[in-house]
Amino acid sequence: MLIDKTEIAKHRELSRGVRDDKINPYIQDAEMLDLKPLIGSELFYDMSENRTDAKYVALLEPVEYKHQGLNKVLSLFAYARYVLFGSFTDTAFGFVQKSTQDSQPVGNEFKRNIHTKDKQAAMSYLSEVIKYIEDNKSDYPLWGKDCIKRGSGNVKISKITR
Repeated sequence: MLIDKTEIAKHRELSRGVRDDKINPYIQDAEMLDLKPLIGSELFYDMSENRTDAKYVALLEPVEYKHQGLNKVLSLFAYARYVLFGSFTDTAFGFVQKSTQDSQPVGNEFKRNIHTKDKQAAMSYLSEVIKYIEDNKSDYPLWGKDCIKRGSGNVKISKITR
């Protein structure tokens, strides 16, 4: 995985008690289902295998006055997934959501709003990274070869439905 829960905690409030085995599936989904189709699998896999190469560090980490980095993009995608899907536990009696006398779970509408806003923010940050890639095409020959969405990163999520 390109990021872990400590990276998410840099960008969004995340409980220290969140277990790796609880959040890692959302990180993996964010990488494989959100990011990989947008940058192309060839670039994604090369970056995953060579993430310490300077050209990939320049994509993953923020570059001053250019972009906030793919680590932030992935953190927002993963957090959005975690907020929407991660607040329940599978038990022998079915799915449950923790509730105590001093608190109550937030509603689905609230979670959907956070999910939508964070996915939109991730797409905005991604567009900055894509502009950086396009401005430095010679460093990223694998860019865009098999993207689902191509162009200059002007992808807009207008509505997410259930």
